[in-house]
Amino acid sequence: MTLRRNAEVAAQPLKLDGEELNLSRVLVNGQGTSFKMEGNQLVLDNLPDEFELEIFTTTCPAKNTKLMGLYVSNDSFFTQCEAEGFRRITYFLDRPDVMASYSVTLRANKAQYPVLLSNGNLVEQGNLEDGRHFAKWVDPHKKPSYLFALVAGQLVSREQRITSRAGKEHTLQVYVRPGDLDKTEHAMTSLMHSVAWDEARFGLPLDLERFMIVATSDFNMGAMENKGLNIFNTKYVLANQATATDTDFGNIESVVGHEYFHNWTGNRVTCRDWFQLSLKEGLTVFRDQEFSQDLCGEASARAVKRIEDVRVLRTAQFPEDAGPMAHPVRPDSYIEISNFYTVTIYEKVPRSCA
Repeated sequence: MTLRRNAEVAAQPLKLDGEELNLSRVLVNGQGTSFKMEGNQLVLDNLPDEFELEIFTTTCPAKNTKLMGLYVSNDSFFTQCEAEGFRRITYFLDRPDVMASYSVTLRANKAQYPVLLSNGNLVEQGNLEDGRHFAKWVDPHKKPSYLFALVAGQLVSREQRITSRAGKEHTLQVYVRPGDLDKTEHAMTSLMHSVAWDEARFGLPLDLERFMIVATSDFNMGAMENKGLNIFNTKYVLANQATATDTDFGNIESVVGHEYFHNWTGNRVTCRDWFQLSLKEGLTVFRDQEFSQDLCGEASARAVKRIEDVRVLRTAQFPEDAGPMAHPVRPDSYIEISNFYTVTIYEKVPRSCA
């Protein structure tokens, strides 16, 4: 990391968040430096105003049963960093208000891990010695650590080239396990509709050379909006007409849209702190509702979709508000932020104000 001290703030130690990491060494401007541990934080003192910090850590993703940070599913590597999972990958200022530029180089055995993905644009790839290969990804947009993503494994993809209204070409990809490719057509169609709709309705174009969706069966959430590399539970990607219901197809369309729309409402414009979680989620739920209604076309179909949305509010959020799990849309405090990914955060604001 390259860091610079804020001249407007009194000098204080640098405290970096970490969890279940094996720390090998810490270098400041290429030289070893003293440090101490305070609980799960790495503390560095007496630092220059500007410096390069190198931190070497090792982890064991195969034993990561929390599925937060870097973990293994079906012999492939995945990440989940929202809300505070990046600290399980390396020591960092793991807060949403810390925006940074990321350059990521992945190296792996090519036969075991032929696909190497991360955020942003693929700028370089090639072969290494001993059957290994590498891929370098650079995200041109600053982002908070919770939007970091990494995927490596045996995956296949459906690919589609599109041209934006501005005339720029982009690549859309949906990655799944071998054998599931025939179940990805609807997810790709939904992604294409999402990209076109956001640019037409709100003037928000895709701002990367490519946009990727990856599906895994082991995932704590329905999906995650990592910048340019969305990771999904297979439930919201895989579908074919032989086994999926209309509800399944509708849910995939809505969730693919929701995560793509986060590209602007949540990613490029993000939270100051986790007390603002409802701002990015509530606004993006409103956007995905409008998207699904617009795709309905006829006025009567839009009305039916709106009735379905309100029914979710009445059957899920109303009982939460009336029970022991009730909480404000913007909580005053929390012990664990993951506990606030609730229907109140997602549904109450857009559906009561739309």
